[in-house]
Amino acid sequence: MGTPAGSPVVDWSLETVAISDPPASRSDTRTVVWALDARMQSGVPTKVFLSLAGGAMQSNGGEVLIGADVSKAWIDVCRSETARVDRIVNTPEALAAWVAQARPTLVAMEPTGGYERALCFALAEAGVRYVKLHPNAILAFRKARGVRAKTDRIDAMLIARYLADARGRADLPATFRADERLRALAARRRQLVDARQAEGCRADLANDPFVRESLALVIGALTQSLEAIEEAIERHIAGDGELDRLAKVLRAVRGVGPVVAATLIADLPELGRLSGKQIAALVGLAPHTHESGKRKRQAKTGHGRPLVRSALFNAARAAIRHPSTMRDFYTRLAHTNNRPGKVALTAVMRKILVIANAVARDHLKAQHQNA
Repeated sequence: MGTPAGSPVVDWSLETVAISDPPASRSDTRTVVWALDARMQSGVPTKVFLSLAGGAMQSNGGEVLIGADVSKAWIDVCRSETARVDRIVNTPEALAAWVAQARPTLVAMEPTGGYERALCFALAEAGVRYVKLHPNAILAFRKARGVRAKTDRIDAMLIARYLADARGRADLPATFRADERLRALAARRRQLVDARQAEGCRADLANDPFVRESLALVIGALTQSLEAIEEAIERHIAGDGELDRLAKVLRAVRGVGPVVAATLIADLPELGRLSGKQIAALVGLAPHTHESGKRKRQAKTGHGRPLVRSALFNAARAAIRHPSTMRDFYTRLAHTNNRPGKVALTAVMRKILVIANAVARDHLKAQHQNA
């Protein structure tokens, strides 16, 4: 993507635009809050644009609600009370300057694979709350309003409108700040594990001596880097008293080792702050029913946090390997109740998660009482 030609460049904004007002021929007394209009010539739409009643969205009690559409190079932000869309360079300096000037109360965005991290950091440093909305929620919101046009600015407006509506219904997800450094270290560890596994598979099939030597060198370098990352994760957790205590209580759960504990802390900041059913649904270990009329399909789990599920899968396999309550639980499901092995193992994963959530919750309560 490139910068639009002729756009003014200032210290923090690449381009500032205002959404078009409705055509002059239309009445100013329209009551439609959010509509998709099209100018017609001989019955053929020639221009499609979004219009708002009075040129702005409804106010939310003086709050500055911002919808942000994030891309790699820039971020389009829309103020819910004015429907104004600004384009900001996606750099820490530009975002910090924008936050200081705009002073938002609440910012909503869609996760974009990491490009939103600079914005989240700038908001967190300024003490501004932000929420990451599920893309399916915005997609359903778009379809419900019949909006077919798609640009970065329109997406920012849709997110702002959704935020204003959800804010009015008190229907926004809770946001918990994660340890970004620990998350980055855990992600890097997974990448190195995957790369070493891939090189090991290639080494098993390689016949040429030079190729085998090359693969051995790469595997050795990956192993050294993996050991360094694991040491960095241990130092990071041990260097933070709160994280260290949380990791220790999590490792007391059957099947949870250092890797699983670090994954739970890094990729599941909601741990200990939700109920057992909520945390299971968030991770994707709650079966969802599919029934319509006389047809009843098998309930399935899925979606949620696949990285956490992968760690819990290994924890469950370790937990049922030796005599324990987890092994008894698995045996009762798989052998006594004749449940499929994968279903029984998924139930063990959920049980470990619920126990870890309860342990973390008790740990957080004890910390607040001692504070």
